Amino acid sequence: MRARLLIGFLVVAALTQVSFGQTGTRTIRLTTMDDVGIVGTFYPVHGDSVPVVLLVPGYTKARDEWASFASYLQRNGIAALTIDLRGQGESTRQVTTEGVRALNQEQFTAHDFQNMQLDMEAAVTWLQDQPGIRKDRIAIAGASMGANVALRYAAVNEDIAAILLLSPGINYRGVRTDDVITSVGSRPLWIVVSRYDPFAFESSKRLVEIRKDAGQVADDKELTACSGNLHGTEMLTGVKTLPEIMLAWFKQVLLGIVPESTKPVAPAAESAATVTAPTTNSPPAPVPPAVTPAPAK
Repeated sequence: MRARLLIGFLVVAALTQVSFGQTGTRTIRLTTMDDVGIVGTFYPVHGDSVPVVLLVPGYTKARDEWASFASYLQRNGIAALTIDLRGQGESTRQVTTEGVRALNQEQFTAHDFQNMQLDMEAAVTWLQDQPGIRKDRIAIAGASMGANVALRYAAVNEDIAAILLLSPGINYRGVRTDDVITSVGSRPLWIVVSRYDPFAFESSKRLVEIRKDAGQVADDKELTACSGNLHGTEMLTGVKTLPEIMLAWFKQVLLGIVPESTKPVAPAAESAATVTAPTTNSPPAPVPPAVTPAPAK
């Protein structure tokens, strides 16, 4: 039984569904425990035991930054849900006793950012209620501050099967990671960061060190450092084959499918890096890929 985010409260998951469009997506509308309206896009996959990845955007970004990767997951048999956290994208309204409050992340306090955990709870609760979704195969991926939000939520919800973090920080606007990283335990975790993205790179190394000190990591395979200085979802377009390797990792940790070796693709820009898929004989296991730096130009 998973640890509930807040005991004694119920998350209201009010949903407005839109019929399938040509893109095979649905817009969903959720209401959090504190009456914030959260808007998301669901990328369904038909089946009786479908894994799903919840994709969380970074500070002042919106769910669209994950749209291409969400569609890629969907085409390969893994459902996805992208959401706008409170104060970003279309999630900009909160009903209060004094009326409707407009939400803007640029005006948030640390308390507002910490309450994003309620957005995550509403999204996961909705996913668990969907027919065909396998409740023990829900993973989370977050970018930048969204990585911090994702990690903090996974720390209190043992039902989250795997966690992928792009450019996490020790502390983004009051949302910390160093105090909860050991709560991941033995669940699959993969951190991807650019070597010349200083704060995120040093933060990521520190997070792995904390896990090692707690006896939770046997090697450095939980951390992949790419060349360049791209941040968050920028790496999805700037690091060659990264989306493909991320898909392979999710298939391995959610479905037990061992990835085949992938021939590296030459980088198209200075900031790009080439990623080579690993293989393993004991799926599912959190084995991120090695990275070959881009050639100097």
